[in-house]
Amino acid sequence: MRSVPHGREPGDREIADLAGLVERPLLVVGNGPSAAMPRYDVLPADAVVFRMNWFFLESQYHLGRHVDAWFSAVPHADMERRLAEEIRTGRYEVDRLANPVRVSSARVGERNGNPFLGLGLTELDSWAVVAQHPRLARHFMSRPGLPTTGLQALAFGLAVGFRDIHLAGIDLYESKDARYGFTVPEEVQATLREKDLRPGYEDAHSVSTDLAFLRACLTEFPDARITTHCASETLELYLPGPAPLAEGRAMSPETVPLLGRAKDRVVPAGTDADGTVRLEVREVPTADPWAEVEGRRCAYVTVVSGDYHHGARALANSLRTVSDVPLVALCTPDANTTALLASGIHVVDVPPIVNPHTARGTARAGSAAAKVQDRFAATYTKLHVFRLDAWDRLVYLDADTVVLGPVDELFAGDDFAAVPDAGLDLPRGDVFNSGVFAFTPSREVFARMEAVLRTGGSYDGGDQGFLNAFLPSWRALPLEFNTTKRIFAHHAPLFDAEDVRVLHHVGAKPWQPGARGGAYDELDAAWLEHLRPWELRELVQDLRDAAAAGAGGLRAPGADGLGTPHRRAKELASDGRWDEVERVLTTAWATRGATVGEHRQLARAYRHLGRYDESLDQLRRARVLDPRSPQIAKEERNAVLRARYARSGVLPRVMRTLPVGRSIDEAIR
Repeated sequence: MRSVPHGREPGDREIADLAGLVERPLLVVGNGPSAAMPRYDVLPADAVVFRMNWFFLESQYHLGRHVDAWFSAVPHADMERRLAEEIRTGRYEVDRLANPVRVSSARVGERNGNPFLGLGLTELDSWAVVAQHPRLARHFMSRPGLPTTGLQALAFGLAVGFRDIHLAGIDLYESKDARYGFTVPEEVQATLREKDLRPGYEDAHSVSTDLAFLRACLTEFPDARITTHCASETLELYLPGPAPLAEGRAMSPETVPLLGRAKDRVVPAGTDADGTVRLEVREVPTADPWAEVEGRRCAYVTVVSGDYHHGARALANSLRTVSDVPLVALCTPDANTTALLASGIHVVDVPPIVNPHTARGTARAGSAAAKVQDRFAATYTKLHVFRLDAWDRLVYLDADTVVLGPVDELFAGDDFAAVPDAGLDLPRGDVFNSGVFAFTPSREVFARMEAVLRTGGSYDGGDQGFLNAFLPSWRALPLEFNTTKRIFAHHAPLFDAEDVRVLHHVGAKPWQPGARGGAYDELDAAWLEHLRPWELRELVQDLRDAAAAGAGGLRAPGADGLGTPHRRAKELASDGRWDEVERVLTTAWATRGATVGEHRQLARAYRHLGRYDESLDQLRRARVLDPRSPQIAKEERNAVLRARYARSGVLPRVMRTLPVGRSIDEAIR
């Protein structure tokens, strides 16, 4: 709890503390998807910055390293401990803590010590100054239904005197696919509840409550100018959008230190006696995620999910032989970012963009439709590259490509350029292959893509069909800039290795197991040469782990799925071999992400082993992947009660034997 000294009015301390800053613009940044990779040319360089909650999980310094005030509305010991460590190690500079509840100090009745001791932070009461305005204060007097943290921070800023305010990352939870603009690590997920991970509002909050509070703020402070930079169509009904700022006044790497830089870079630093590469984490990379080409900030970019970090490693190494321009990897939550960082590849976490043509769960497992869904499930995430307007010009390369010749000339021009599609058939002049393309990033273009994403057509069910339909024109590049391996097998006279600039391993990947004697053995062997020895050792170990798990993870093309980890785990479960269920699934996950069914299977195993907290954790992970499943929601509710009773030492028999799909209430009745 907090209290206000009797000698002063609530909020006076907060107003006095920020009095020297209120003439500057204020940037209030929530944690929605639009907080990642914001449009810098419309954000003022001299803005005071408010961040909140788990913002420090971002992979990049999206708004720089300095934070004027950090807001939280509900105490969370693990979050506070992690933030304190970020500050203590110098990864962020934070001046103030603003919250309605005093930070725990191990007082009587408090379970945790104060992690911020000795850091020199000013602690402010975020509700006290709002209490000076009854119109706003009334919104804090009802439960459920408090405004969310981003709107609370907006009210605080208005109440202390800011009048030029910019909002970013306060997306009113409109995204159906992602809650945050960053990936939540597994160790953090374990400390959160399901409501903190799924897209959409929590039950105790609503868009109506937030909008009512926003309108109250606009009424109370009619002289304020509030601009939205958020991915929220609803907010745009109430607030104006941004306008470009004059040169030198907008955020840029020159005006805001470390803007857009990766927070960590992990690089090889020698080997242990057994040959294992040691990894060293650096707080700030020594290399920029871009290079200047003819005065423009340029980079190569790829997208990585699942086991594609092996491909990205080969791509990055091949690029280094012909170019000094770095590779940036946009990573979905199931990507192995540690492996990428170890290979010196810049990493940006992005939420997946769900392919509207391959909605999860619409095809029968093992069917032809399911195989198409698997193939194209993650491809629409590629569209995030058009948001990267911190760069002036980019060249996109699929992670299954390798570069064999000079390619920096692709940065020339301002248009969209790609290679006509070719493979089994000869090149077609009317369709381009989306595995390699040069382009100028544009947030406006990305916004238009989002607007038609769910209604736009795609002749192949993937991003290639969508982009061909979306882009009105494109410039054709020579075939050597995207030579698919099928040219090698099916049109040999057109393939000359000395002429190829980019080789595209479409179809089965060279890091995946397959029988000898195939048409592409020669190319697959050459691909291996692009891995450094320690990277090759890691690939071999991944393949061995997958083989031990029963042909899972990195599966041979054409496998019928009967040997998948999920199937083997179900067979082991039917025999009551729960420890082996855990071994099979966790070994497979070392090389790829887990499926919903696998999380549920492991939850069942943990329940039978009496590991109730771990069972609950697996169901929460399943819920993140399939947030709309009523069955998973029911299983999770049961698991919550099991874990609670287990911790108290009382676990009724009905709960120990309850079938996974039935609720506890049903069993009791």
